[in-house]
Amino acid sequence: MQVERVQKWVMSALILTTAAHFAAGLVILANTVDRPGAFPVLLTVATIVCVLAIVGVRVLNQRSILTPWLVFASIPVAVGFYFS
Repeated sequence: MQVERVQKWVMSALILTTAAHFAAGLVILANTVDRPGAFPVLLTVATIVCVLAIVGVRVLNQRSILTPWLVFASIPVAVGFYFS
């Protein structure tokens, strides 16, 4: 394997895991905060973080931005509503 390809794989994994941890923290915060309007806003921000992470990985690997993987960006909303 080429070194550049391995570097792209490692960077892709770092982008996705960092964004997933941040989005998970936002979902946990959305379920624990007592402010009335915070829940939908925090879930929206978590979804935006996931979309940006997926787009970032696609750009890094020089692929098309429009992909079926963008459906997975709605996972924070589903998890947030499931646990609320």
